[in-house]
Amino acid sequence: MKKDVMITVDSKQEHPDRDDADVYNFVTEGTYYKEGGNYYITYTESNITGMDGTTTTLKVEPDAVTLIRLGNVSSLMVFQKGRRHTSEYNTEYGTIEVGVTAQKVSVDMNDLGGNINVEYIIEVNNQLTSFTTLNVKVQ
Repeated sequence: MKKDVMITVDSKQEHPDRDDADVYNFVTEGTYYKEGGNYYITYTESNITGMDGTTTTLKVEPDAVTLIRLGNVSSLMVFQKGRRHTSEYNTEYGTIEVGVTAQKVSVDMNDLGGNINVEYIIEVNNQLTSFTTLNVKVQ
Protein backbone atom coordinates (compact mmCIF):
# COMPACT_ATOMS: atom_id res chain seq x y z
CA MET A 1 0.00 0.00 0.00
CA LYS A 2 1.63 3.21 -1.18
CA LYS A 3 -0.50 6.06 -2.41
CA ASP A 4 -0.54 9.75 -3.22
CA VAL A 5 -2.51 11.78 -0.68
CA MET A 6 -3.43 15.30 0.32
CA ILE A 7 -1.87 16.33 3.63
CA THR A 8 -3.18 19.19 5.76
CA VAL A 9 -0.74 20.55 8.33
CA ASP A 10 -1.80 22.99 11.05
CA SER A 11 0.89 24.08 13.48
CA LYS A 12 0.89 26.70 16.21
CA GLN A 13 4.07 27.56 18.09
CA GLU A 14 3.73 29.71 21.22
CA HIS A 15 6.78 31.30 22.87
CA PRO A 16 7.09 32.22 26.57
CA ASP A 17 8.82 35.52 25.79
CA ARG A 18 6.37 36.74 23.10
CA ASP A 19 2.69 37.57 22.96
CA ASP A 20 2.25 36.39 19.38
CA ALA A 21 2.45 32.84 18.02
CA ASP A 22 3.91 31.38 14.85
CA VAL A 23 1.08 29.74 12.91
CA TYR A 24 1.52 27.57 9.82
CA ASN A 25 -1.44 26.17 7.90
CA PHE A 26 -0.97 24.50 4.54
CA VAL A 27 -2.18 21.70 2.30
CA THR A 28 0.31 19.75 0.22
CA GLU A 29 0.59 16.58 -1.82
CA GLY A 30 2.50 13.71 -0.33
CA THR A 31 2.92 9.97 -0.07
CA TYR A 32 1.30 7.64 2.46
CA TYR A 33 2.25 4.04 3.07
CA LYS A 34 2.39 1.26 5.65
CA GLU A 35 5.52 -0.70 6.43
CA GLY A 36 6.21 -3.07 9.31
CA GLY A 37 2.94 -2.18 11.03
CA ASN A 38 3.73 1.57 11.03
CA TYR A 39 2.31 4.30 8.80
CA TYR A 40 4.56 6.79 7.01
CA ILE A 41 3.61 10.24 5.69
CA THR A 42 6.10 12.03 3.43
CA TYR A 43 5.96 15.48 1.87
CA THR A 44 8.26 18.24 0.62
CA GLU A 45 8.44 21.45 2.64
CA SER A 46 7.96 24.81 0.92
CA ASN A 47 8.92 28.40 1.60
CA ILE A 48 5.72 28.72 3.70
CA THR A 49 7.52 26.93 6.54
CA GLY A 50 10.93 28.38 5.76
CA MET A 51 12.29 24.89 5.04
CA ASP A 52 12.21 24.90 1.24
CA GLY A 53 14.24 21.97 -0.09
CA THR A 54 13.53 19.75 2.91
CA THR A 55 11.63 16.45 2.88
CA THR A 56 9.57 15.66 5.97
CA THR A 57 8.57 12.13 6.95
CA LEU A 58 6.30 11.26 9.84
CA LYS A 59 6.64 7.71 11.15
CA VAL A 60 3.40 6.89 12.97
CA GLU A 61 3.45 4.15 15.59
CA PRO A 62 0.64 3.27 18.01
CA ASP A 63 2.33 5.12 20.92
CA ALA A 64 4.75 7.52 19.20
CA VAL A 65 5.24 9.81 16.23
CA THR A 66 8.71 10.45 14.83
CA LEU A 67 9.32 13.51 12.66
CA ILE A 68 12.28 13.15 10.29
CA ARG A 69 13.51 16.06 8.18
CA LEU A 70 16.22 15.75 5.53
CA GLY A 71 17.56 18.49 3.28
CA ASN A 72 18.37 22.13 3.98
CA VAL A 73 17.11 21.47 7.51
CA SER A 74 17.80 18.07 9.08
CA SER A 75 16.33 16.80 12.33
CA LEU A 76 14.78 13.84 14.06
CA MET A 77 12.19 14.45 16.77
CA VAL A 78 10.42 11.70 18.70
CA PHE A 79 7.04 12.48 20.27
CA GLN A 80 6.03 10.04 22.99
CA LYS A 81 3.59 11.20 25.67
CA GLY A 82 5.29 12.11 28.93
CA ARG A 83 8.80 11.30 27.68
CA ARG A 84 11.62 13.73 26.94
CA HIS A 85 13.74 12.99 23.90
CA THR A 86 16.88 14.86 22.87
CA SER A 87 17.76 15.43 19.25
CA GLU A 88 19.97 17.54 17.04
CA TYR A 89 18.50 20.15 14.72
CA ASN A 90 20.91 20.78 11.85
CA THR A 91 20.60 23.99 9.84
CA GLU A 92 22.84 25.79 7.38
CA TYR A 93 23.97 27.94 10.34
CA GLY A 94 24.97 25.06 12.61
CA THR A 95 23.64 22.37 14.93
CA ILE A 96 21.36 22.95 17.92
CA GLU A 97 20.60 20.39 20.62
CA VAL A 98 16.87 20.30 21.24
CA GLY A 99 14.84 18.65 24.01
CA VAL A 100 11.30 17.59 23.06
CA THR A 101 8.64 16.54 25.58
CA ALA A 102 5.24 15.49 24.24
CA GLN A 103 2.30 16.31 26.47
CA LYS A 104 -0.24 14.76 24.11
CA VAL A 105 0.08 12.25 21.26
CA SER A 106 -3.17 11.26 19.59
CA VAL A 107 -3.09 8.96 16.55
CA ASP A 108 -6.13 7.87 14.54
CA MET A 109 -4.74 6.30 11.36
CA ASN A 110 -5.87 3.48 9.08
CA ASP A 111 -5.11 2.35 5.53
CA LEU A 112 -7.26 5.18 4.12
CA GLY A 113 -5.58 8.02 6.05
CA GLY A 114 -6.41 9.70 9.32
CA ASN A 115 -5.37 12.29 11.88
CA ILE A 116 -2.43 13.01 14.17
CA ASN A 117 -2.45 15.52 17.02
CA VAL A 118 0.72 16.22 18.99
CA GLU A 119 1.25 18.85 21.68
CA TYR A 120 4.84 19.29 22.77
CA ILE A 121 7.38 21.50 24.52
CA ILE A 122 10.71 22.40 22.92
CA GLU A 123 13.76 23.30 25.00
CA VAL A 124 17.07 24.62 23.72
CA ASN A 125 19.99 24.51 26.18
CA ASN A 126 17.48 23.42 28.86
CA GLN A 127 15.48 26.65 28.36
CA LEU A 128 11.81 26.47 27.37
CA THR A 129 11.56 28.02 23.90
CA SER A 130 8.10 27.01 22.70
CA PHE A 131 4.89 25.08 23.18
CA THR A 132 3.73 23.62 19.87
CA THR A 133 0.49 22.07 18.69
CA LEU A 134 0.76 20.01 15.49
CA ASN A 135 -2.24 18.61 13.64
CA VAL A 136 -1.81 16.51 10.51
CA LYS A 137 -4.66 15.17 8.40
CA VAL A 138 -4.11 12.62 5.62
CA GLN A 139 -6.79 12.01 3.00
